Amino acid sequence: MNRRSFVKWMGMLAASAVLPLELARPATRAARNLKAALLGEVHYVRPAVMPKVIMIFLYGGPSELAGNLTNIAEINANSQNKYPDAILPTTQNNILTPNFFWGGGVNGAGGETMESLIASGDLSVYRTIHRIKDDSKAHGPSVFQNLTGGLDMDGPGIGTTLAAVLAANQPFGKPVEELLLPFVSFEGDSVLFRTGDLTVPLRLKPVALDSGFQNPYQRSNNGFVSDQEPVIEGLSQQVSGGLGERGRKIIEAFEKRAELDNFIKASFSNAAVNQNLPQEVDANGVPVVDANNTPVKIQYPNTNFGNRLKAAISLAISNPDTYFISLGSAGLGGWDDHSDAIPEYTGRIRELMDALAVAAKHMKLTGRNDIIINVFGDFGRNVNLNNSMGWDHGNNQNLYTLGGSAVRPGALGKIVGKTQRVGTPFENRQFTEPTADSYQCEPFAVASSVYKYFGIQNPEILTGEPPIDEATPPNQRV
Repeated sequence: MNRRSFVKWMGMLAASAVLPLELARPATRAARNLKAALLGEVHYVRPAVMPKVIMIFLYGGPSELAGNLTNIAEINANSQNKYPDAILPTTQNNILTPNFFWGGGVNGAGGETMESLIASGDLSVYRTIHRIKDDSKAHGPSVFQNLTGGLDMDGPGIGTTLAAVLAANQPFGKPVEELLLPFVSFEGDSVLFRTGDLTVPLRLKPVALDSGFQNPYQRSNNGFVSDQEPVIEGLSQQVSGGLGERGRKIIEAFEKRAELDNFIKASFSNAAVNQNLPQEVDANGVPVVDANNTPVKIQYPNTNFGNRLKAAISLAISNPDTYFISLGSAGLGGWDDHSDAIPEYTGRIRELMDALAVAAKHMKLTGRNDIIINVFGDFGRNVNLNNSMGWDHGNNQNLYTLGGSAVRPGALGKIVGKTQRVGTPFENRQFTEPTADSYQCEPFAVASSVYKYFGIQNPEILTGEPPIDEATPPNQRV
């Protein structure tokens, strides 16, 4: 790279460090200004325990049925096409679990795992996350609104809004400039981090990693080789020194790259992650060893999703500065199950629940009760089994939420929400909806809950919805 090209490249780097991302993704001016103005009304109190939140968003809109088969007999009686006999409570040897999850072992949808996580107090299932406001049942609006935490599809994402509030209130116990990887994405670019009109410090912007902690700050990933580094560093200092404030930004960008490069290499190699996994225990809590008396480590499913979840949990446990992680559901496949739904859907849910069960064990064995995992998607689905043997878009979905008992005592180990079937029999517009006496909330309540965990006392001004009422007692239909 010659000096002229290098100077041009440095100028582009400086611009990217200081220009807000929303210039590339414009939102309506009125909407963006509204969110910025509302931040001035936030009432913030630092929580006694700073949480760590992992967001698993199931793109495509998963059916609720894995976690809610309470109405399956009536659904089946009114469906255009019949459901498998094994999940019907009216048949012998059905595979419904006691709390009406979709069981069936290796052929089911993870129901036995859900039962175990409920019983151990590691999971709660909210069955009535019910979209009423501005309900379109379309992917675009539902994804963008759920991940920005409100009706404004063009506003900043939940992660960016949270970063802006934390930057204004400084609850970290150290300067923002000293934080390492506070906001991380294991799914690349995400609406959770879109900027709208909010500006956050460089250290609170998301860093993209993968399950192997592929290092975005290592120059070899950008076409450089190691023997070029001293030359590049020297040129950066030489060129930047005469550029004033712009030059300072360039130097800061280089310093951050070097610091994070070293940190990731030292802390998060695959070998280091696997070495730091806790030892497995048996049903009586006794540590497990192999035939050679070597400790047996817990083992995540060796799948794309399982490895990414292992990386995310390991990062949250190992790095005190990490507070918010976006995981997505890559590796599980899409959830837009319009046809031939049941075989693919049950396998995906089973893989998801198997990985979550190991994550819950990982947190428990390492004594971490400050990590919260939220799992939800675009929307729910129609419960009629259509003529393509699939489900079309609906309003009602489940929220699966795990961990974080130190942040939200009393929130776990329960099933909340009762549903009823609605719609004309034998037509493709049958849904479930909350019963009149059931707890229900909009999906934007998930964002409000996240904000509340971090100390925002009035999150409804940001989302239009109060947080989930986690004091609600179980009211499952049995």
